[in-house]
Amino acid sequence: MTFGTLFTTAENSRSIAIKAIAKAHKLELNIVHANLGNPSPEHLEVNRLGKIPTFIGEGGFVLSECIAVALYFTSQDENTTLLGKNKEEYASIVRWMSYFNTEILIPLADWFRPLVGKAPYDKESVEKSSKATSRAVKVVEEHLENRTFIVGEVLSLADIFCAGLLFRGFQFFFDRQWRLEHPNVTRWYESITSQPIYSDVILKLEVLEKPVLTNRPPLKPFVPF
Repeated sequence: MTFGTLFTTAENSRSIAIKAIAKAHKLELNIVHANLGNPSPEHLEVNRLGKIPTFIGEGGFVLSECIAVALYFTSQDENTTLLGKNKEEYASIVRWMSYFNTEILIPLADWFRPLVGKAPYDKESVEKSSKATSRAVKVVEEHLENRTFIVGEVLSLADIFCAGLLFRGFQFFFDRQWRLEHPNVTRWYESITSQPIYSDVILKLEVLEKPVLTNRPPLKPFVPF
């Protein structure tokens, strides 16, 4: 039986953990590839802003916002260990998911999107976003100094979700020099993305020697929808 429908895109960072949990928990999904520039009537009916990810359960239950969807999917397994062993760990899992979703992913998106023609390019704004991403990642680097996982002593939803949100960083920017300067984040990321629950839903990225993108205008400038 189909669990529901998920509106998303192929490499949407916020949907990686959701798809990973769905596959691991054998939740059959109908994946609808959303057109963010021109959302379909069906998409707008359940999310007036045309945002992704948006989930529609078979019973008509609608849920948006990536953290809420990821938690809902994970909670379908009453015996899951991915939500922590107590209330403190659960709260910490949500805390780190929120931190990555706001403090890291937003500036990271503002860093890479102008460089690939998905947002207006401005050299100073891109540099500002790069620095904001670095400041936020530094907090994680320090947090992981003596930790294998983001929260607790076993893999949790925080690890899967947060690794997914760093996808674009490792795809475009985090080269050899960056990895040498961030050994803890690099170790953790490589460990989590090698876990079957993660690697089963997204291909492993090529390890960068140099950044794919640098702060220069894209070949194809941004064109508004």
